Amino acid sequence: MNALKGAVIVMSVLIAILMTLMVYGLYQKSQNPDFKFFNLSGSDKTPPKAMPQVPVSGDLGRTTTSVPAFGNIALDLPQGTAIISATPSGTQLVIVTASDGVHADQVWMVDMASGKVLGHVNTGQ
Repeated sequence: MNALKGAVIVMSVLIAILMTLMVYGLYQKSQNPDFKFFNLSGSDKTPPKAMPQVPVSGDLGRTTTSVPAFGNIALDLPQGTAIISATPSGTQLVIVTASDGVHADQVWMVDMASGKVLGHVNTGQ
């Protein structure tokens, strides 16, 4: 009978410890989405140091995204083509151009981290 009482006490203590660890882990995860109790990836490498960040803001009501500064970008636009909108999307910039200044005829995708043009799509108008 005493052995059974001892087993129940030990299990109760273990359950209390595990519940405390679960609550702690959930709290840490809510504060830091990258939090992990254990590094199961097998690598002990430290992440590379981040580049200086420049805030980039989109339309009103959107959240602000930070990307590294990259300088100027030269788009190879035909004569008379105007940029009618530029919208940040994560670390990319979506630029819409129009040859007549009104109707969109190309969509450009630019990587804001490197400043490179990823490509463009002709809309066929």
